[in-house]
Amino acid sequence: MSTSTPRRLKVAPHFKRLHPRPAVTASLRLQGDWLQAAGFAPGTTALVHVEAGRLVITPAT
Repeated sequence: MSTSTPRRLKVAPHFKRLHPRPAVTASLRLQGDWLQAAGFAPGTTALVHVEAGRLVITPAT
């Protein structure tokens, strides 16, 4: 796959209904044909590595 233009995605709130008090966490949704082109076919597993200031997502082997 060739390098493409970076995608700008909005980090949305995700409301967790925890007792005794609700909490809000960050949520990021990834979808599109470009995921499969990058090696992320439906039904496969992905690994997410958290680094300072970035997420690195790779297909699990």
